Amino acid sequence: MSEEARQSRIDRTKAEAFAGKMLTALNNGALCLMVSVGHRTGLFDVMSRSPPERSEEIAARAGLNERYVREWLGAMVTSDVVEYDPAGNRYALPAEHAAFLTRAAAADNMAVFGQYIAVMGCVEDDIVECFSKGVVCPMKSSRASMR
Repeated sequence: MSEEARQSRIDRTKAEAFAGKMLTALNNGALCLMVSVGHRTGLFDVMSRSPPERSEEIAARAGLNERYVREWLGAMVTSDVVEYDPAGNRYALPAEHAAFLTRAAAADNMAVFGQYIAVMGCVEDDIVECFSKGVVCPMKSSRASMR
């Protein structure tokens, strides 16, 4: 069957629904990585203890580079994790979100689990190698560390 014939038999509604599902999965995967960054850098903890602040203030209190904090904040705003006030150019972590993203949340801290996505990414090449060799391969990657 030619590619053209195969394409004509595709249910466009079903294909678009699947593409949307995959786009959501990719966005959520990226969000998990950014949540992990927020956890590992302590940004969620810093933001939970302060009023709405500018990116410069957040970066200074966290002891981090402002440019990277600003980019991270953009991802958090886009994902509706952090709120942004354009009038004052200030960012805030709502208390309802902090309840599940900070170290103070203890066992309810979901941010800690975002690290698992990064860990899987670090060992993906090793896992693919195991698939192709058909044997259990010792994991060579030890780049990831979880805290």
